[in-house]
Amino acid sequence: MMMKIRRNFQKVNFIIVLSLLMIVSASTPVTAQSSTNISFGIRPTKALEGQEETFSYFSYHLSPGTVFNDEALVLNDGNESITLKVYAADGITPQNGGTDFSKAGEETLGMSRGSQAWISLSATEVTLAPGEERLVPFQVSIPLDVTAGQYVAGLVVEALPEEQSLESGSDSANPDEAQFSVKVVKRVGVAVVFDIPGEQVVGLEIKNISLYQQDDEGATFAIELKNTGNTFFQTQGFFIVTDRNAERVITTTPLEFDTILPGDVATFFVPRSARFADGKYLLSIVLDYEGKIATLEGIGMNIKDGQPQIEGQVLDNLFTPEEIEVFFAKEEKSSSFIWLMIAGVTFFLALGVAGFVYWAGGKKESTA
Repeated sequence: MMMKIRRNFQKVNFIIVLSLLMIVSASTPVTAQSSTNISFGIRPTKALEGQEETFSYFSYHLSPGTVFNDEALVLNDGNESITLKVYAADGITPQNGGTDFSKAGEETLGMSRGSQAWISLSATEVTLAPGEERLVPFQVSIPLDVTAGQYVAGLVVEALPEEQSLESGSDSANPDEAQFSVKVVKRVGVAVVFDIPGEQVVGLEIKNISLYQQDDEGATFAIELKNTGNTFFQTQGFFIVTDRNAERVITTTPLEFDTILPGDVATFFVPRSARFADGKYLLSIVLDYEGKIATLEGIGMNIKDGQPQIEGQVLDNLFTPEEIEVFFAKEEKSSSFIWLMIAGVTFFLALGVAGFVYWAGGKKESTA
């Protein structure tokens, strides 16, 4: 999608995004009891020619100063009438990557900041009967001073806040005091992608590694990444733990992170590694993005009495470019071997089935 929609569509998580926000008046564990059954959505009315995937999101390749009109389809596929708030929002990168949208009127920090203002809607609220659909026209105005790159806004439909009753566990000593109220806001958004022509810059900075938690099952690390370019991408690579002298690799965890929008900073979690014994370690991240390499190497970790502490960078330049290539080459070879094994097993299974069919057919003929 975006720079090359055909090539990048599988990389970008832009199909309808749903977020359910709940504000609870107490911290006691509760179960929400909803009195309504609502379901609604928003999408384009057509796809770009030859790009059926754009039926799920709006995609525009536009020059600064362009003004044009389009429309979105808002639908109620629930069994009750519903009133929906309609608004434009900035695209943002949520935790663990992908695409989400800001709340109504919320300011964002990435390159897509303010892109919501490029969209003017003909209606800010619609009421739909069960099964009803409604076209909502809108106008797009690209600023004259906008720079080249890929921007993401969103068209969001949001149900009016729903008051719900809550029940605590059945073991409550006083049922009269175990009643809670909760406001639930449901919203659905569809991406509006603007690709402004000009130089496409790809950049990634690994800002930080931290220990999210460690328990009996292992350790979970958090990595903070920033997209420093003007185009979005996914990234993959390795989380590497060595001894303090960087002489022995203790664990190597493959990584695959979802989309980061331009200018955004997002936190990604590394899958659980082995639980680490007391001692001193070095943590490193090596990531490939669009054929380029980003690294953050030699972050010290000291574990004493089972309690880990991150100490900041102790060493740098742990791995040569040749060693980094070896990491990726081993992963590629491993993946190829797995697919080769799957293909081999499939072939022999098919051969076995064919042999059985042939044998069963011959047996039937001889019996006749």
